[in-house]
Amino acid sequence: MNRNDSESVLDLLQEVKPFGSVLIVGLGMIGGSFAKALKERGLATLYGADRREGELALGVSTGVIDHPAALTEEYIARMDVIILATPVRAMESVLLEIQPYLKATTLLTDVGSTKGSVISAAKKVFGEVPANFIPSHPIAGAEKSGVLAANSQLFEKHMAIVTPLVSSDPVLLDRLHQLWVAVGADVVSMDVEHHDHVLASSSHLPHLLAYTLVDALANSDRSQDVFKFAAGGFRDFTRIASSDPVMWRDVFLSNKDATLATLDHFTERLSVMRSAIEQGDGASMFGVFTRAKSARDHFLRLLEQRTSKVIKEVKPVTISVAPASSIKGDVSLSGDKLLSHKAITLASLSHGVSHLRNVDLTGDVRVTMQAFRDMGVVIEEVASNQLRVHGVGLKGLQAPIAPINVHQSGVSLSLLLPVLAGQSFPVTLIGEGALLNQPMKELFDIARSMGGHVMTATADCLPVSLAPSNSQRVSLVLSNGSKKLHAAAMFAMLYCPKGSEFRACRQGVSQIKTLFSCFGLDIAIDDRVVSLVPTTPQGTDIELPGDVNQTAWLALSAALSPGSRLSIQNALIGEMASPYLPFLKRIGANLRIIEKASGGFSVGTVNVSFSPLSSFELSADEVYCLREELTFVCVAAAYASGVSVIRGVSDLPYYYEDRILSLIDALMHVGIVCEYSSGNLLITGGMPSGGEVDCAGDDRLALAMLTLGLRSKEITKVNDCQKLLEEFNELESITAQLGFHCAVMQ
Repeated sequence: MNRNDSESVLDLLQEVKPFGSVLIVGLGMIGGSFAKALKERGLATLYGADRREGELALGVSTGVIDHPAALTEEYIARMDVIILATPVRAMESVLLEIQPYLKATTLLTDVGSTKGSVISAAKKVFGEVPANFIPSHPIAGAEKSGVLAANSQLFEKHMAIVTPLVSSDPVLLDRLHQLWVAVGADVVSMDVEHHDHVLASSSHLPHLLAYTLVDALANSDRSQDVFKFAAGGFRDFTRIASSDPVMWRDVFLSNKDATLATLDHFTERLSVMRSAIEQGDGASMFGVFTRAKSARDHFLRLLEQRTSKVIKEVKPVTISVAPASSIKGDVSLSGDKLLSHKAITLASLSHGVSHLRNVDLTGDVRVTMQAFRDMGVVIEEVASNQLRVHGVGLKGLQAPIAPINVHQSGVSLSLLLPVLAGQSFPVTLIGEGALLNQPMKELFDIARSMGGHVMTATADCLPVSLAPSNSQRVSLVLSNGSKKLHAAAMFAMLYCPKGSEFRACRQGVSQIKTLFSCFGLDIAIDDRVVSLVPTTPQGTDIELPGDVNQTAWLALSAALSPGSRLSIQNALIGEMASPYLPFLKRIGANLRIIEKASGGFSVGTVNVSFSPLSSFELSADEVYCLREELTFVCVAAAYASGVSVIRGVSDLPYYYEDRILSLIDALMHVGIVCEYSSGNLLITGGMPSGGEVDCAGDDRLALAMLTLGLRSKEITKVNDCQKLLEEFNELESITAQLGFHCAVMQ
């Protein structure tokens, strides 16, 4: 076969490759990796050009490229794509060499870490930036250099930034996006100036600090011992000082202005930290460290999302309950979950330091706590279930570096939304899972009534973006009796002018009123109209009472179990809790309450022992007041003698009704006779058969189903209990302590 025949065959092969002929100018680690990635995937015929003849020879011998090339008409004119992977200060000379032969249809790009200097070089050579020259930059690399460091997987799950100009050819721009995607990168677009400032902060400054630190320590009097005893932290921080010095010299000379601006900002912050150390200002130091950890954790989460190829498997959790348990002993419960959310919020917005004791720090309470940490609030975990919160005042929050993720916590969203609507910075809240599909018009309307600009997804669902504006006097009427909605309205009034008010629903707001008073806030309630004088809350020292939901569950469990003798030491009682405990007493539970004062809250010891329960009838108003504990009420009916009537279930907010409908299915599955019609529920007491039921991930429903299995004929298994263990992580220890025979299985 002669030379012409060989070239014809080569041309034919090139036609079927997606990117045709690709020339890599500069066979360093980045250029070599790009070539190797395209070649291994069969996406192009690879040519390489490099002034270092040894690197070019290695590129061919190791299979990184197919053919060596030169910057002559013979090669430049036939290329479909040319990638400039030379040092940024060499760009101008390379562009001068290829300019006479470059076709308008050839996609020309670069991989340099600065863009302004590259654009300037192109303008010098061409007079203006050609439409086919579109700069780009992969956010990937290593400390190694040369073609032997080429890695075909280097760009997988890494960002590639494309910086098009107004004059860029849209067809070639699309092709450039395809090129980066083809080697595994996630492509984003950015303007040139923004790119250079972002990279000056995220890449150039860290390299400058690493080089300077190592140089300073190497020239210190104690340099030998410094390096001798340096550990992993020093190694990790200074790793990037092993990068190519020539390349980084060129980077700093090419991106001088952006680097200096970033360096000045860092120097200013470093000076503040020096002053904090000099003055022994531990709170300021802790604040910096807390915000830095939050930002670092956010970065790691983003990195994990980009690089993770495997979706983590969530193993379903089943809890089995053996019948014939008897609940015996004394227990002091972790703080009420809803009060924990609210206390952390108030403490964060207070003037001064708050000490919060017996705080529930499980489940979604940490979502609320992390949100405030992300906005600059110093929150110290000083002991088990104890926090020291350094409040920043009503308007002292700082803009977070990213959207605030409330995950699946509707409580966190309800408390954060009005607080953020009152700040001076724009912010976006996002969520996950089922929370994304829940319409939240009433909640968002509270923020709208404050005068804020509220932008939401379709049907008033998450995500939601808030833009600051002047607060205005509000007068709200809440049609929904949700405690979360009432709390949102209370926090909204902190940011509204004097005279703002809202009309509460059927059940009062005494619990949150007491909590607000602990922080020096005076709430007035007149015929269900709630108002307060907006003022900055003051730091306080409080101990939260035990969780109301857990108290309700344990009290019913003990009342149903023969041989039980239970004492709950720190129960929230009276009007501040709910009518639930009086209801249990009314239907025959052997229950006694001993009240004691505790920082403004009505707290007492609840003693419960077994007693047969009688059937009952509840009006729609009574059902509404018991809506939070209604699943436990239904389980009580399942064991009571006779037929119990529960009216007005359909009048409840939809999520309460859905929960009860799921419980009805479970009751019927274990042999309890139920009739549900026109919103009224009839339950005939009996003996559950046991078996397998599903709580659909609802932690309150799961607790009710566990109680249902206490006296069933056989073992009861409750499926999908992951959320329960997240929200109540003391479940296993408390049940073991009190003799509640249950086992967790995955």
